[in-house]
Amino acid sequence: MSKALSKLQASCSARSEFLMPLLFISIGGMCLWKSQDMSQMGAIFPVTIAIVVVVAGVLRLAQLMVRGVLSNTERDKGSTPRRVLMVVVMTIWALVMPWAGFLLTGLASFVSLMMVAQYQPWTTRRLSGHLVTGALLVAFFYGLFALLLNVPLPLGRWWM
Repeated sequence: MSKALSKLQASCSARSEFLMPLLFISIGGMCLWKSQDMSQMGAIFPVTIAIVVVVAGVLRLAQLMVRGVLSNTERDKGSTPRRVLMVVVMTIWALVMPWAGFLLTGLASFVSLMMVAQYQPWTTRRLSGHLVTGALLVAFFYGLFALLLNVPLPLGRWWM
């Protein structure tokens, strides 16, 4: 078997890898069904996100079926302090966003989460690549939500 088509390593059991995409497909389907009761303008955001979630779930299921999955019986336990720090950073991000705005808190939270989640040693190339990617992602989501989907994002009280 070629390296490109080697089996995927499951995070725990091989069966559990199929559950998350199925869950996301069902939640996306329920959102699509519930959005039928909304106005056309009000349904733009939930329908768009639901379609993206369903497509991503279907693609993940296809990937799992084509490549196959190996159970991971000797998995690492992970780092509890890192997990707690990630929840703390996301909570602070959500609480500070109304005062600092989406763009500033988005960039700050991306950098903070990137620092907490990084296991490998930092190199200049890795750091610059992550920073550029973070700026592009925050700008993309700002454009998607604020400009395309007309979702009002907090500008922050510092800008007014």
